[in-house]
Amino acid sequence: MGNGQPEYQRVMEDLRQRIADGRLAVGDPIPSTAKLGSQYNVSSTVVRRAVTELTAEGLLYGQAGKGVFVRARPTPVVAQPSTAELSATVKRLEARLDAMATRLEELERERKT
Repeated sequence: MGNGQPEYQRVMEDLRQRIADGRLAVGDPIPSTAKLGSQYNVSSTVVRRAVTELTAEGLLYGQAGKGVFVRARPTPVVAQPSTAELSATVKRLEARLDAMATRLEELERERKT
């Protein structure tokens, strides 16, 4: 494991990267369970879990008696804003809403006079 990440996720991420960068193209077979197990130094159970997860994501598909093949390339991940960035945005929006509410109250008072 090393970094606390489950082994199947490490295998998944590497296979996903190999598909994303074209080392494994759509339609290509992936290496056998035994070969992947040896390559990543993990059990066949770990490899099967990684393949099952990538199949569920739609990146791989199996053909009985033929193997597992690449179905699609992963969708690029769009960077998500950090919690600090989201918090700053909320604070800016709150300040603008407060200013707008104050201005609306002023207009309401002016209209009544």
